[in-house]
Amino acid sequence: MSRDEHSSSSLTRSRRLVIALWAITLWAIAAAGCMGGGRQIRVDFSEAPRAYVAKDYGQVYERWTRHEYALTGVDKALEVWGTFKSWDFREAYIERYASIYNLSAADRTSLRQAQLDAYERAYEFTVTALAHEYRWNDLEKASSAWRVTLLDALGHELAPKEIKVEKFPDAYEREFFPARNQFNRVFTKNYAIRFVVPASGEFAGVKSGALTLRFASPIGRIDLGWQG
Repeated sequence: MSRDEHSSSSLTRSRRLVIALWAITLWAIAAAGCMGGGRQIRVDFSEAPRAYVAKDYGQVYERWTRHEYALTGVDKALEVWGTFKSWDFREAYIERYASIYNLSAADRTSLRQAQLDAYERAYEFTVTALAHEYRWNDLEKASSAWRVTLLDALGHELAPKEIKVEKFPDAYEREFFPARNQFNRVFTKNYAIRFVVPASGEFAGVKSGALTLRFASPIGRIDLGWQG
């Protein structure tokens, strides 16, 4: 084999190696985006009293917020940040909100009762969603290609009672649900998603030890998971 032929063969092998590595990288990214639940942080589902102060809110928010996406080709079809409004989360929220707005003792008590009532009525999530195609970001519509469900650790599935677009005041959103930033604010929506457990249903919820908020469609699937 001549020197030129040897150089050409080596170059071809190098190109093949680069292409193979690039393909593996794309596959790994796609798998991660479709599988979801990549960040497994243990959480406390109990209703035990907490001793949070206002400055703890950011850390608690991060603990109860998950972030995943589904890919279409190399683009993100849908990217979501979901916060499960557990009692632990609500305890920290109460402290932060009461501090910012300088609530009186009576108003703090009312806020706490309102949060407790909401917690006992339903599983609630605040979700921020960003789509590659803005028309795909339509979780609130009955015609949406996305099917949103909540699963417990036993595989029991629950359909949402309500999905509605939620428009926060800008300062409030930046303080309490800061998933949106200066790079994605124009293309995102906030949603309030509520699941109500039927009295006679099999859904075990947090008692099963885990929850998964699932977004499924022909485009892809996202699982946001909370493990107790």
